[in-house]
Amino acid sequence: MKFTIIGGGNAGKAAAVYLKSLGQDAVLCCRDEKKAEQLNACGIDATGAVEGHFDIPAFTDPGEAVSEAEVILVQTTASGHAPVAKALRSHLRSGQIILIFNGLWGAAEFDSILREGMSAEAADSIRICETNAQLFLCSSPSAAAVHIKSVKKGVALACTDKPKTGEVLQALSPVFPQFTAGSSVIDTSLNGSNPVIHGPISLFNITRFENGEDYTLFGTALPAGTVKYIEQIDAERCAVIRALGVAPVSVLDIINGFWPDKKSTLYSALKENPSYKVSKGPKTLEHRYLNEDIPYGLVPIVRLGRKLGVETPYLDALVRILGYYLDRDYLTEGPDVEQMDLGRLA
Repeated sequence: MKFTIIGGGNAGKAAAVYLKSLGQDAVLCCRDEKKAEQLNACGIDATGAVEGHFDIPAFTDPGEAVSEAEVILVQTTASGHAPVAKALRSHLRSGQIILIFNGLWGAAEFDSILREGMSAEAADSIRICETNAQLFLCSSPSAAAVHIKSVKKGVALACTDKPKTGEVLQALSPVFPQFTAGSSVIDTSLNGSNPVIHGPISLFNITRFENGEDYTLFGTALPAGTVKYIEQIDAERCAVIRALGVAPVSVLDIINGFWPDKKSTLYSALKENPSYKVSKGPKTLEHRYLNEDIPYGLVPIVRLGRKLGVETPYLDALVRILGYYLDRDYLTEGPDVEQMDLGRLA
């Protein structure tokens, strides 16, 4: 199959070498011209779960990058979903699959933007889907290298047009056997583990971020009290999901779905996983935990809770305190979930 990966960061490079290692045709598209030039000149050196050197054609023009693609993988941060959808809208063709990794409302945003600028028939011909988590745990030792710590064993996928989920899973199964069927893109956007885990860790370790300290994310940065706070906001998340008429999945069950070694408690699932033990914590306030997981992961739950009459005191406190500390109004950021046609997407 022919794949185009939008985004040249850690996850984009990981997806590219993973696909190349399976003999697939993969190209990258990134905004940075210097990065594209370097990738074209040097390729990518991969270590970890994928080993080897891979030549990856890189583009900066989205239209050129997706012209031959059968599958478009969107590996940007959540704030990039809407701009990418607008950039791609006039270059898409019937039958293409757009897959947003770690959805966070990305599929719903793509669906809305494509329908604004395309005929209904043309928009319906594009299969838009998202996952509830990133598939790869990875890092970048350098601009032309990627280290894949591990590849998750199970990640949920759903399409905005629910009947298409099965056909997309079937089409992608030779390359991504890890994908399982999510019930809807409401399911994949709300039944994700990253925001509910990263939010409390960020709140209680914010000075470590700011001071640039060296620490392990699930080591000293995650004592039992922080895990209890995660469980509290996870309960609030599940209550909001129930109010939407969608089945919630606890964060423990989500994590157990990623890995073959199942745990009975959230504390053990986070503290005893070998892949998590080596994960380093952020060393800057300019990090996706603060710029993505809060506004695109937790804020939508708070705002939907208000709309549906579900109280979320632990989430409210977390979002407000981090907002006060960072001098930003998180509750005005993120996707406009109150205006989305959730009934059609659920």
